[in-house]
Amino acid sequence: MMRQASIPTLLLLAALLPACQGLRFATEEKPLLTGHEVVVNGELPENERAIRSELEETMVPDPNRSFLGMRPTVALHNSVKEPKQRGKGLRNLLKYKIGSPPVYLEQVPLQDVVRALENRLQNRGYFAAEASYEVERKGRRASVTYTVEPGRPHRLRRIFYGDTLAHAGDTLLDLVQAERRNSTLATGSPYHLQALKDERARVIERLRNRGYIRLEDDGLDFAADTTVGDHQLDLLLRVRPDLTANERTRYRLHEVRVHGDHDPLVEVRDTLQSDSLMYLDRLGMYRPSIITRGVFLEQGDVASERRIRQTRDYLNSYGVFSGVQVELTDVPGRPGLLDVDVRSTPRSRYSLFSELNASVKSTNFAGPGARIGWKDRDLFRGAEVLTVDLNGRFETQFAGDGVGTNAYEIGFRAALDFPRLLLFNALRTARSFVPQTHLVAGYGLFRRVGLYGLEFVNLGYGYSWRQDRFIWHEVSLPEISFNNLYYASDDFLDYLERNPQVRRSFEEQFIISLGYTWTRSTQRGAKDLDWWLLSLGADEGGNLTSLFSRALEGPRPEEGYFLFGERYSQYLRFRPEVRWSTHVGRHGAQLVSRVKAAVAKPYGNSSTIPYVKQFFSGGTNSLRAFRARSVGPGTYAPDPDSIPNNLLVDQVGDILFEANLEYRFPIGTGYLRGALFADIGNVWLINEDPDRPGGKFDWSTAPDELAMGAGFGLRFDPEVIVVRLDLATPLRRPDLPAGDRWTFDDQQPRLSDNFILNFAIGYPF
Repeated sequence: MMRQASIPTLLLLAALLPACQGLRFATEEKPLLTGHEVVVNGELPENERAIRSELEETMVPDPNRSFLGMRPTVALHNSVKEPKQRGKGLRNLLKYKIGSPPVYLEQVPLQDVVRALENRLQNRGYFAAEASYEVERKGRRASVTYTVEPGRPHRLRRIFYGDTLAHAGDTLLDLVQAERRNSTLATGSPYHLQALKDERARVIERLRNRGYIRLEDDGLDFAADTTVGDHQLDLLLRVRPDLTANERTRYRLHEVRVHGDHDPLVEVRDTLQSDSLMYLDRLGMYRPSIITRGVFLEQGDVASERRIRQTRDYLNSYGVFSGVQVELTDVPGRPGLLDVDVRSTPRSRYSLFSELNASVKSTNFAGPGARIGWKDRDLFRGAEVLTVDLNGRFETQFAGDGVGTNAYEIGFRAALDFPRLLLFNALRTARSFVPQTHLVAGYGLFRRVGLYGLEFVNLGYGYSWRQDRFIWHEVSLPEISFNNLYYASDDFLDYLERNPQVRRSFEEQFIISLGYTWTRSTQRGAKDLDWWLLSLGADEGGNLTSLFSRALEGPRPEEGYFLFGERYSQYLRFRPEVRWSTHVGRHGAQLVSRVKAAVAKPYGNSSTIPYVKQFFSGGTNSLRAFRARSVGPGTYAPDPDSIPNNLLVDQVGDILFEANLEYRFPIGTGYLRGALFADIGNVWLINEDPDRPGGKFDWSTAPDELAMGAGFGLRFDPEVIVVRLDLATPLRRPDLPAGDRWTFDDQQPRLSDNFILNFAIGYPF
């Protein structure tokens, strides 16, 4: 028989329900704003979606967001006392950053919103638009409906550039008139004020890049003639007649002075001439050529705002300056000429840094970590950056089989970055971004106490550069790594003995590889929510080494080629990835997706892909409903009776496919964001492995072998570091029998066993 709730319990729930709905301080005289909408009476023949979005933006303030009819952030705000000091402390965090203040009807400027609605439509050419509002009250709640009557829009009939009253031979007028052929405006299109502003800004930018560096943003204006009738108008982009002499002057550069190590408290100790540039040396920190090659301004050039911006961005991208300023001054007695001072202020050459962190992994391991290091920002007087660091972490298993298993890792790394492409200086790169040459060397130890220990050494040499603002390249040539299983317990050796292919992946760990990655992204900044990214990566190992071995030793012996007494790996890998993002609504929500695939093929000197080059699925940035490296390959599932209790087997493969979809949305008005997500994917083997049945890839069965999971996440995002919690549950498991892989009726007895909690830093993609 169903147990009945007691009267006190019902009374308690009745008392808590209004609080959870954010109604604690709301009254019928002061109702909570629960919604607002815009109703359009009439047609919006073009750009309807964009116009409706603009109209919705006028409705301020926004009602508090609700979840299943509740407003938890408002309830939190109402329940927390005012902080003793506004802007600081735990109370401020809870009340104003995670919680959100209630929005009442009395806070809504109804008449102002009506005027704003009419204004937005008028800016779109609906000059006769009218708007009104109606308030609907329901107890302690209220909503507002705004109604707009747009009418018929005005359209562009003719478009003219240049002021016909200007005198002949006016270069400024000639340049304005020449921009008509590049115009973004089209006859017959609806009048749109923002489009006119954008077009004016484009023309002014072009003029500033062609010598009119002091032309103000309003130096040009549009004049509209609406008397032509039939809801049409003529436009004229003209030069304002009241421009100052400086705005009408076309400037050229005179003397360009470069202060490579600027310090206002230190006198200039040396002046050097570098082509048409004058280099002023104060501290003797950098070779002049290193700095002057990032200055795209020359004596006699027409003044250009674009070249100034490129110079500033390029020098800033060195990473050794605290700031770069470009100052223009008039040359006395020489109208139309400007002197240029490029001042780059260096950061401290030497610095120490430290970092403490803690991790909780979906492998059920958790523990602290630390990193300490030292940095030299000018090793060879060429703005080179040397970074040396020592890092370590300790983990212990807190759940699942093998509770109490400990692991630790220590490592040393040295990296040297050059702000140029060594040996390839002639390669074309974007002017606004400095190309980089990377040298790296590292050594480390990883030990899972009582099971096994790995020793790894790596050396790398590579390049990275931007072709333009949206395309960049990364090349590694070569990267050398050696990983050695220096310790293995009897249990682990027994496992490797029963899995020969896994054993070979641990043995063939001498890797000499080359790699290349091409990436294109349309994202213009961190706040841009509409973008896509395509990345194509490929790398190979052992091919050049094999050519030398074949030339020196002849045909490959049965045991393979060796280098320095070690058998080296030979393989090819290809790794494409696509990401896509779009905004949803007008409150900062976005829909983000990722599809990535990868394939690795061993051949020649190798029968398997090295362990560190194989692919895995599952974990905090992968399939979040599964433990890290626990999915696949294919339908394979390790036999628990053949594996020691405290041995976590990494299930890796040669082929990977994953797709992720995530809806991210703000919670309240502070730093808290939520996410609903779904993940799908698996890994497979290229070659059959009798010890991992079901792991080989087959086109006909692969779709049925995809693992699926979904969940809900919270992100604390103060725009400095993102702390992420994702709670996920499996929906489909490929290790279950065919036809019975959906998990809806295959739940674990304990509810908590059906979920995985992921803790991570940063967004998953």
